[in-house]
Amino acid sequence: MKKWTILLLVASTLVVFTAEAVLAGGFRIPESGAKAMGLGNAFVGQADDPSAVQFNPAGITQLEGNRILLGATAITTTNDYDDGTTKSSAEDGHYLPPFFYYTNHFEGLGDGNWWFGLGLTSPFGLGTEWDVDSFEYIATKTNLEMLKVNPVMAYKANDRFSLGFGIDYYEVLEGSFENATAVPVEELGGTFVKFDQKLKGDGNGFGFNVGALYDVSDNVQLGFAYRTGVEVDLEGNLTLSNPLLPTTKVDGKAKLKIPATAAVGAHFGISDAWTVNFDLDWTQWSAYDELPIETDLGDNVVNKDYDDTIAYRIGAQYNINDNWALRGGFLMEEMPVPEETYDPRLPDGDRTGYVIGCGYAKDQWSFDLAYMLVLLDETSISNDIDQNPSYLVAPTLVGDAPQTVDGKYEGDITLIGFSVGYKF
Repeated sequence: MKKWTILLLVASTLVVFTAEAVLAGGFRIPESGAKAMGLGNAFVGQADDPSAVQFNPAGITQLEGNRILLGATAITTTNDYDDGTTKSSAEDGHYLPPFFYYTNHFEGLGDGNWWFGLGLTSPFGLGTEWDVDSFEYIATKTNLEMLKVNPVMAYKANDRFSLGFGIDYYEVLEGSFENATAVPVEELGGTFVKFDQKLKGDGNGFGFNVGALYDVSDNVQLGFAYRTGVEVDLEGNLTLSNPLLPTTKVDGKAKLKIPATAAVGAHFGISDAWTVNFDLDWTQWSAYDELPIETDLGDNVVNKDYDDTIAYRIGAQYNINDNWALRGGFLMEEMPVPEETYDPRLPDGDRTGYVIGCGYAKDQWSFDLAYMLVLLDETSISNDIDQNPSYLVAPTLVGDAPQTVDGKYEGDITLIGFSVGYKF
C-alpha cells in the first residue's frame, strides 16, 4: 500500500508542476525523456525505458516489475529579427516542462502477457514575447501551456512481437494571444484608438495512440508509433484595454488543431558495447490549416496553411561498462510554416540538432542526462502579412496595421534533459 501512496504523491506533484510550467521553443516538444533525448530522440525502435509510453507504447513489454521515471527538460530559446534597417530580439525564453511515467507488468493477467503504462507529459507548447516596437500590431506575446495524460496497455504476442495502444487526453491549461489593435471609439466620433488586445482560453480534447515493436533478430528491432490528431475547443475571453478608457471584456473561443504524428524506427546492436538507432518522424502539420476565432465583437479565421514535415533522427550509445553509457545524436527537421503565413508568434526555420548524453544505472536506480543544441536556419520572409486582415484576431475592429514581418529570422534552442528512474 505504501508504494502506491508514494506513486500517487509523485504523480500529483508532477501535475501541479506541469500546470505551472510555460512551454516554449515550438508548437511540438518531442523531448519527453532524457535517455531518448541523448539519442537524438531516435527511440521508437528501442523504447526500453518507461518513456516508451510516449515514444512507442509497445516497448513497455520489455520492462519487468514496476517502473517509475520522472524528470524535466530545461529549455532556453532565442529569436532574432532583422528587417534590413533595425534588429530586434524576442525575450529569451526559459522553461522547464516535466515528464512522469509509470509502467507495470500484469503478471497475473491472462498468460502474463499484458503491461500497463501511464505518462504525464507536455508534448506541445509555445511561447514568445517580442519588444513592443517590433510587432506591436501583429504579435507581442503568445503562450500555450498544455498537459497530456496518456494511459496505455501493451500485449506481448510472442517472443518477437508486441503491440501497444492507449488514450491521449490533452488539457490546454492556457492559450493566449496578445497584440495591439486600433478600435473605433463611438464616443470620439469613430476615431481609431489603440488598445492592447488579449485573447485567452482553455479546453481539452481526446485522441488515441498505437505502437508496435518487432524483434527481427537478437540484434535488430523495428518500431512503429502513431498518434491521432485532436481538435481542442478553447473557451475564454477577449480583453481590450487602454489606460485612459474603460476595459472591454467579452466571451471568446478558438479551435486549436493538434496534429497527428507517426514514426518508424530501427535499433541495431552493433556489438556488446555499441548500438545505433534511426528514426523517421512525420507530423501532419497540414491539419493546422487555420485558427478559427469567435468573439462577441466579431469572428475571424486566421490562415495558417502549415505543411506536413518529416524529421530525421540518428542516435548511438556506447556502453563503457555495466553501469555507465555514453550517448550522442543528430537530427534534422523541416520547417512546417509556409512563407505566406509566417508570423513572429512562432518564428521558425529548418532545424539541425546536435546531442550528447550519458546514463548511469545500478541496482534499482537509473540516472540520465542529455544536452541538445538546435540551430534554426536563417529564414527570409517577404509576405506582406500586415496587409492581410485575416491575420489579426479581431479584423472587423482593426484599421491598417502599420507594421510588417518581412525580414530575416534566426534563432537557437538549448535543451538540458535529466531524469531519475526506479524499479521495484
